[in-house]
Parts: sequence; C-alpha cells; structure tokens
Amino acid sequence: MEDSGGPTVGSKAPEFAAPLAMPDGSVSEVTLSSLLSDGAVLLVFQPTNFELEEFAERHALGEYDWFRTDDRLEVVGVNCANPQTNQEFVDYLDVTYPFCSDRDLSIAEDYGVTYRALGVTRRARRACFFVDEEGVVQYRWVSERNHTGRPRPQVRDLYEVVTDVLGRPEPESFGFA
Repeated sequence: MEDSGGPTVGSKAPEFAAPLAMPDGSVSEVTLSSLLSDGAVLLVFQPTNFELEEFAERHALGEYDWFRTDDRLEVVGVNCANPQTNQEFVDYLDVTYPFCSDRDLSIAEDYGVTYRALGVTRRARRACFFVDEEGVVQYRWVSERNHTGRPRPQVRDLYEVVTDVLGRPEPESFGFA
C-alpha cells in the first residue's frame, strides 16, 4: 500500500475539533487536546453502515470496546455521519465509546486516510491511531483499499504498544490487598 500521508508513528497527531456523540445521547464539541487532557486516545476511523453484512462490525468494534477497561485510555470513533446518526450507530451496534462527526472528512484528510470510492466519492478508510498523552502517535494502522474481507488491526499488536506506553494497569484487588 502506498503511504497516504498523515501522521506517522513518533509524530504529533493533528489537532481537530468536532461534535462528539456520547453513548448516553449527549453531544458536545471536543478537540483532540481536550480528549488528551484525560489521558491517551485511541482514534478509530470507522464507516457508519447499517447494511446487513455490516453485522460483522459488532465483533470488530467490540475489540476496541475492550480497551475502555483501562481508564487511562479513551476510545473515540470517527466517521462522516452527523451526531444523531452516530448515536443511532452506537445504539445499533451496542458499543460503549463515543463517535466524532467528521462531516467534511477534514479529520480523515489530516490523518491521511481518505480515498475516492470508485474514483468519485471521498471516503475514509478503516484506520486506528493510538495517541499518547503528549499528542504523539504511538501506533498507526490504515486499511488497504483493495483488501478483501474485514480489514482491522491486530489487536495483540495494538495492546502491546498501549501497555508499552502506558504500562500495565494495576490489577484490581477488590479490597483484599
């Protein structure tokens, strides 16, 4: 795959501002900086499709949901849908993380994940960026446009990078330690 531009591992993640649809139905304007103020961020570029074959996305999105168990990391989906559609998407696929609305694909463009479907319509590829608290990209995965099947990053590789950067979370003692 040719390099589509955007940030590389070790470079600063591009700043952005966008509406964020939360799983509880609220919507607020966020920036990457505001998200990073609470810890590291895992940006997941994901199309919003309600087609029957997209039921497989439940499994893929659930893998990202798993990263929410670490309170030092915020998982944030990014797609071109409006906030209301993103809320419906979150409900439909039963995910627990919010989605940013990138209506004009400016975030996807800055992250180097846009392409033209059938040479006409601009879209964002599936992609994943792990950004540490300092705003530096520590992990980058961008799907190939011509890939068949369900392209997604290797969760094990992503987990290794996250634990290398953040360290292993403290085990729960349930009050017995």
